[in-house]
Amino acid sequence: MLDLERFISGFLLSVNCVLFIVGLFMYRKWRNPTYLKFLVAFSLMLFSNIGMSLMSAKLFVVNMFFMSLYATGIVITQIALFRLYYKSTDKLYVHLGGTAVSLITAAMSLFLPVQMSSFLLFLAVVGVTLFTLIKIFPEVGVNPKYFMLTILFSIQYLLHLAGAFTGYELLSDLGVIFSAFASFTVFLMIFEKIIGVMQAATYTSTRDELTGLFTQKHFVHQANQALTSGKTIGVLYIEIQNFSAHISEEESLRRAGRAVGRALDGLGFAGRYQNNAMTALITSANIPLSELVNSLRMKIDVEASSTVLIGYMDTKSGVTLDELISEAREGAIRTKQHGVNKIFDLDQSKILAD
Repeated sequence: MLDLERFISGFLLSVNCVLFIVGLFMYRKWRNPTYLKFLVAFSLMLFSNIGMSLMSAKLFVVNMFFMSLYATGIVITQIALFRLYYKSTDKLYVHLGGTAVSLITAAMSLFLPVQMSSFLLFLAVVGVTLFTLIKIFPEVGVNPKYFMLTILFSIQYLLHLAGAFTGYELLSDLGVIFSAFASFTVFLMIFEKIIGVMQAATYTSTRDELTGLFTQKHFVHQANQALTSGKTIGVLYIEIQNFSAHISEEESLRRAGRAVGRALDGLGFAGRYQNNAMTALITSANIPLSELVNSLRMKIDVEASSTVLIGYMDTKSGVTLDELISEAREGAIRTKQHGVNKIFDLDQSKILAD
């Protein structure tokens, strides 16, 4: 039993150490009030956890001081998680009240009976939990992990309260198990958000904001890698022309980008090139490029309400991406100048124009 207690205590301490390090890095990276709350909360929880681990008697006034600070960290953590997940600026007066009660209890814990300190902490934590369940979740929606977190912390302080009134330290030890699971849940929620932020940053750094296609820089990088591997079929040059008078130029480009993205799904990828132009690399196709281009032209015509000039060229070993795009682009421009409205051969290019 003693080994299990040491394992749970060590696990809780390890999780809180990780949370403190994560909170520190988050605040250094994104200096804003939400991440400052995380840093303060995790600092209190780690400090309290170290203090409690040094106490052999769980139902002792000095241990209650650390329990009170730990409760403060719990409530502040819930405030920060609410801000992080729901992006709300609502004043959480009940949470602030719970923080105040926990801090007051910490200040008075050395003079109050253990039972009274435990009762005050229980009221603070359970009050915040009930407010979350009754008021917050019906308004903003239930987050399963957030829900689990509030319940686990409430059970922790309920068990500690029961231990304080019965004198059974085993109940307080069981509360540590629930605290360990709760802290691990906090870690999972923070990790989930960090991954989401990283994915969003990666997406926005590689995608053109207007069309949703790759940026020119990222397209060139990906296309050169594909050309090096030799698994390519052709390069397209797409130029949007004669924008509709009924929708803006930006909206036409946005729709054209969506049309190109859907049309090339599973067949290749595309990127914003210059102004009203896009480029695409075809890596696989079940139909000839000429038919694929015809289909793509009609999609853009319908969805973007704009005419389109498309040039394409088969890829060949030793021909660079810039050369392929240049050949397709020159052919498309030549077609536009001559007003040709058909598919024809130009060297190894084939041009489709409106």
